[in-house]
Amino acid sequence: MGYYAQDNQLYDCGHCGQRLTGRQERYCSASCRQAAYRASKQPKRLASPCPLCGEPFQVTSKRKKFCDYDEEAEDDCRAAQDDLDDAAWAAEWERENAKCAHCNEPAGWSGKGRPRRFCSNRCKQADYRKRRAQRTA
Repeated sequence: MGYYAQDNQLYDCGHCGQRLTGRQERYCSASCRQAAYRASKQPKRLASPCPLCGEPFQVTSKRKKFCDYDEEAEDDCRAAQDDLDDAAWAAEWERENAKCAHCNEPAGWSGKGRPRRFCSNRCKQADYRKRRAQRTA
């Protein structure tokens, strides 16, 4: 006579599927019991519609936004994802090759966030003075 009723006992581990032995009633070890508990507490990820093609796809992580390119996606969805990749590449190229708003020299980009608008504080101050002179004139 164990903790669980006779009709509610399992013959295989409820988490890993290993055969139960001895006094084990649901799980083969404490780690399997803990893993099953944690899995039961995680939110269930349902199928979401792909914003590009509208077909439902299985969300496996928080960062997954579209159908799987190789497995689930149709041809039109693959083409749309390629266009998004091209747009991301073009935006990165624009950031890397940003020009100074005053002298049109390369402004530089540190690799994070927005690119610089001016190549130096000298150009920034000169542009400010130019704009201020246009306002008062």
